[in-house]
Formats: sequence, C-alpha cells, structure tokens
Amino acid sequence: MKYRADLHIHSCLSPCASLDMSPRAIVGRALEVGVNCLALTDHNSAGNCAAMAALCEREGILFFPGLEVTTREEAHVVCLFGDTGAALELGAAVYERLPPIDNVPEKFGDQVLVNEDDEVEGFEERYLGMACALTIDELRERVFALGGLFIPAHIDKPCFSVVSQLGFLSGEYSAVELSRAGALREEAKKLVGAYTAVSASDSHYIHTIGSACVEFEAAGAGIAEYGGALRDRRTTLAIFDRAYRTAPGQRGGQGTAAVSIT
Repeated sequence: MKYRADLHIHSCLSPCASLDMSPRAIVGRALEVGVNCLALTDHNSAGNCAAMAALCEREGILFFPGLEVTTREEAHVVCLFGDTGAALELGAAVYERLPPIDNVPEKFGDQVLVNEDDEVEGFEERYLGMACALTIDELRERVFALGGLFIPAHIDKPCFSVVSQLGFLSGEYSAVELSRAGALREEAKKLVGAYTAVSASDSHYIHTIGSACVEFEAAGAGIAEYGGALRDRRTTLAIFDRAYRTAPGQRGGQGTAAVSIT
C-alpha cells in the first residue's frame, strides 16, 4: 500500500498549538488533503494519543502514536511507536523528569486533554515546554527498547535541534528530520549526511497539515514496515507549495508538490 505520511503534528495538548488542533480536527484535515498516515507528537506527552488512535482506526488511517521530547540538551526528538501503550510509557518516564513547574495558560497556552468526540477531559497542569532530564543518548536507549523510531527533529533550525545544541550528528538514528523550509534548501540538506532524511509539517495549526510529508510503500501497516522503508531508503519527501498552507479548503495532490527528494 502507498502511504502519504505527516508524522510530526501537535494537538491542543501542546501549549504552543492552536486550540483548534483536536485529534478529531487533525484527522478530518488529513482526510481532506489525502494524508493516510499520521503521527501525534505533542511536546513531552502522549496524552491525546488514545483519542487520536481511535479516530484513525475508524477512518482507516495508519497511526503512529508518539511525542516530541525535549532532551536535557534542549534538543527536540520525534519518538514514534507502533502502539499507544509504548508512547504512554515513554511519556510517563519523560513526565517524571520534567521540572515541577506549573503551566500558566495566560503566558504559555492551554494544555488540553480531549477525547475522540472533542470533549475536554482535563488540562495538563505541569508545563510541557521544558527540557526533561533525559539526555539524547538516554532517550535513544529508551525509545529503541520500546520498539520505537528515534528521529532528531528539524535539524536545520538554529535552536532546539541536535545540530544547534551539539554542533553535529552522531550515533544511531532511525532518520533525521528536515523542516519543511529546510527540505527546500540545498545547504540544509547537506546536514543529513549518511542518514535518511524525512520531513513533516510540524503542524501547530490545522491548515498546515500535509504541507510536508514522507511517501512510502509497504506491504504491511506498522512501525516496523515504516522503519524498514527508512532503513532501505524507500521513502520520498513530498513538499508542497505555500498555497497549500494558506488555503484550508484546497485538496492535496501530486500537482501541488514543490519538490520531491529521494
């Protein structure tokens, strides 16, 4: 089966995301733009993954529960899993290692836990935007032990990336992620080196979902199949033009692709 995957998306649980980013709204937008594989990667939490998993199953969308962890080095890493239990297990370990700082919604934004019917289940009280005490190496070990994929996020950005914080890439990664803008720049693509490059929308707003994707083909439907596609470099980046991001009613399609990178 062929998949168009947007695997870095924030819901209303992330304090920096729009409150419109409920799991239900995310899935609805994905259906509009032809994305049939999604991940939910809120900052330091997998709290909305169960609702998202139920919705994706209902609509026939392949779903990888996950989170975007901020490591001790203040680097962002996308961690993806094949089941919600593994994502929640990592989320619990990360939560225990976050500074005990309460969220202040007026300053940082709301952190909303919702169910699949868009009903508010509660609010995360600890601020999720801080670095946890896990180092990159410690986080990698935990993610791989849980059968997950370990992908440094937006390595081309000048802050909160492995490159910006450490100055280099080294060690075992499932892939490395370029931002949507970085995937269009030759200079940024040089950072990838010998690793497999991916990209994603990193959506915090509904209209950007699907603006940067990975396309791959797999016989099965699971994290192992996607991991194999990354390992064997059987993936293509599909980056879409700016009109895609600013026209919420526009459907995605090959004709809107600005660049395709194997």
